[in-house]
Amino acid sequence: MANAIPNLFLKWLAVRELLRLPQSNAEIATRLWGPDDGPSKFSKMLRGDYGCEPDVAGELADVVNKRVAVVRGAAGRTQPAAYAFRPLDFESPVLSFTRQLIDTTEVIDQDVLDRTHKALVREFAPDAPNNPGSLQVAIEQYGSTRFFEGASAAASGPPVFEIGRHKGLFAIDGIPAEAAAGALKVYVMFSRDPSMLGGRIWDMTFQDVVRWLPSPFEPTVKDGRILLMREPKPVQPIPGRFRLTAIVVRNPDILGRLDPRGGNPPPAPLDEEETARFLTNLARLTKSHANAVGFCGSDYVVREPKAA
Repeated sequence: MANAIPNLFLKWLAVRELLRLPQSNAEIATRLWGPDDGPSKFSKMLRGDYGCEPDVAGELADVVNKRVAVVRGAAGRTQPAAYAFRPLDFESPVLSFTRQLIDTTEVIDQDVLDRTHKALVREFAPDAPNNPGSLQVAIEQYGSTRFFEGASAAASGPPVFEIGRHKGLFAIDGIPAEAAAGALKVYVMFSRDPSMLGGRIWDMTFQDVVRWLPSPFEPTVKDGRILLMREPKPVQPIPGRFRLTAIVVRNPDILGRLDPRGGNPPPAPLDEEETARFLTNLARLTKSHANAVGFCGSDYVVREPKAA
């Protein structure tokens, strides 16, 4: 039985965005498996629910190489690319795969690079539902000696923390009283967008893009809110725009369907493959088991202190 390729949907997203594939996924799937089962199989394969046979991976690599040649040719590069993609390349980490694709093609427009960057950043900063009564991240900002106005993401923009000057306290509001009294499990992920500093997501490693609190953990609940930390702490001295995503599991019976590590995972950071699978599972469960799991997110900015 063929094995699933880790995070293939993210790598294929990079291919589609960077090379502007003219064929739809359905068209490629029909060529591989026919019109009846093809589109469904292709979708499942991208998400890791269906294995990728070696010959299928070879077909995908051929699609990439032919499209690289077309994009290069349109820019006047008639000589072959310095590298030809192989099926094994799809096993690479997402960001290094994306860098290889950009370096091999050489001529990708800046606006296409920007669009691809935004598409990949969105995958690690999922949009939480904003329904009445839904969970909300509270981001409170403190100075060294006095309280600054508490803020969550608002029309004026996300809270801004200056390195060495501000501390932050993160919490989750909106937890129902009956849920707060139960056995909660919480996951917390931070993702970083370096574009405000002129960088792009593939300029960094996955560990620089996504960081987890050891998850899942049993949270502290006080006055109707979940405290993600017991006291304000300084932000890490890393400039950029960040998204905090918090997932609250109200029914531990679904942990095995949410967490790719199983139904009783120890608190620990998730790696790249586990993170993408976790977020795929989260999107499905919030539709089918909204009462058992919920999540929320909010942005904040870290910057160097302004000159006095």
